[in-house]
Amino acid sequence: MSDSSLISGTILSPNYTAGNFKKSGITPHYMDGYLTAAQCADIFSNPARRASSNYTIGYNGEIVLCVHEHDRSWCSGNYNNDARCVTIECANKADGSLTDSTWNSLVRLCADICKRNGFKLNYTGNTNGNLTMHKWFQDTDCPGVWLSKQFDRLAREVNSMIDGGINPPMVFGGTYRCTVNGLRVRDAPSLYANVITYYNAGQTVTLDDWYTSEDGYIWGRYTGASSGEKRYVAVGRDTGKVETDDYLIKI
Repeated sequence: MSDSSLISGTILSPNYTAGNFKKSGITPHYMDGYLTAAQCADIFSNPARRASSNYTIGYNGEIVLCVHEHDRSWCSGNYNNDARCVTIECANKADGSLTDSTWNSLVRLCADICKRNGFKLNYTGNTNGNLTMHKWFQDTDCPGVWLSKQFDRLAREVNSMIDGGINPPMVFGGTYRCTVNGLRVRDAPSLYANVITYYNAGQTVTLDDWYTSEDGYIWGRYTGASSGEKRYVAVGRDTGKVETDDYLIKI
C-alpha cells in the first residue's frame, strides 16, 4: 500500500502499530490549534505523547506524512477504527473552522486516499459509514462543531473528484509572477482555446479567487483591463500541490 504523493514532507512518528492494515475509510480530526503540518507532526514525534495520525495538514494547506497508511496510527482511541481508517489531523482557526487552504488539501488528500485504496466515502452520521468522527469513540469534541457539520459536504466533494468532477475552488486570488517566456493567455481554460496574448518571465498578473483543472493543468482567471473579458492562463501542471516549476508563482 502506497502513501500519498501530495505530501510536502515526512516526519515519522514512533507512535503506531506496524502491520499491513487494509484501509477502507477516513477519520478527519482537528488539531485544536492553528499549526503548520510540521508543528503537529513534531508533537507526534515525541514517544511520550503516545498519539499520532497518518497525515497532518497545516493552516497553509501543506501535508506531512507521520504514519504510513499500511500501519495503524494512534489517533481515535479505537483499535478497529484506526486499523481500517486513514487518520488526518487538520489545523483549525480559533472558531474551529478550517482555512480554505486546509479544507482544499483535505478534500484532495481524501480523494487520493480513496482512489488508491479503492473506495468512496459514505457518511451515515454514525459508525456504519466509512467517514467517521473521533468523538464517536472517545469523550472528546474532536473534530469540533464546525468540521463535524462539514462531513456530508466532504463526502460529496471527495466523491465528485473521484468521479471526475470539477475540483473545489482553491484560494487563488493574488499577484503571481511568471517564470517562463511565452506563457499563453486564452479566452477559455483549455489548451485548445484561442490565444489572446502572452506573458514573459518576470511579468506579473493578478488572478481571481477561482481556478479549474483542464487538460492536465490548473488554470487561473482574471478580467482583461481594456476588454473586460475573462482571460485564462495555465498556472502549472495539476499535481495537487504547488510545484517549483509552475508557470506562475504567487508573490
